[in-house]
Amino acid sequence: MTEKRLIIDELELTYNGLFDINGLLKTIDKIAADRGYAKNEKRRSEKVSTSGKEFYIELRPAKRKSAFYVLMVKLRMSIHNMKDVEVVKDNKKQILNEGEIKIIFDAWTSTDYEFRWESKPIYYFLRNIFERVFWKVHTDIFIDELVDDTHFFHKNIKAYLNIHRF
Repeated sequence: MTEKRLIIDELELTYNGLFDINGLLKTIDKIAADRGYAKNEKRRSEKVSTSGKEFYIELRPAKRKSAFYVLMVKLRMSIHNMKDVEVVKDNKKQILNEGEIKIIFDAWTSTDYEFRWESKPIYYFLRNIFERVFWKVHTDIFIDELVDDTHFFHKNIKAYLNIHRF
């Protein structure tokens, strides 16, 4: 059985204003690739209403740290009242999006994703002892890296969104 441990729970980023949805998604992909995370899109939906588009995407970039340890940052992004707006910037017309963005970040560690150590109870017991005594220093380093990566995602996405403020 895979053990998942929640490290950061619902770190929130809210933004209201102009943005470029395609540029935002490319920025998230670039941040994930720069930090060594494999892209994983869990769900995407879009709904058109009279007040604008409703957009939801759930991303789960993951990074394998060892044979049995995986780091995952879960991003849940919902955009409400998204409309296309024509803006003049540097004497050029651009089409940007306007709306309310809410991004929630969760950070997870997952151990033994290949189910090797849970086949027998004695293996499970030995693995727990091994992790708590010998491997603790390494897992703490992985957790620190996951926290840093999650805050890096948060900080850079916030910076990208603030570029479009006029």
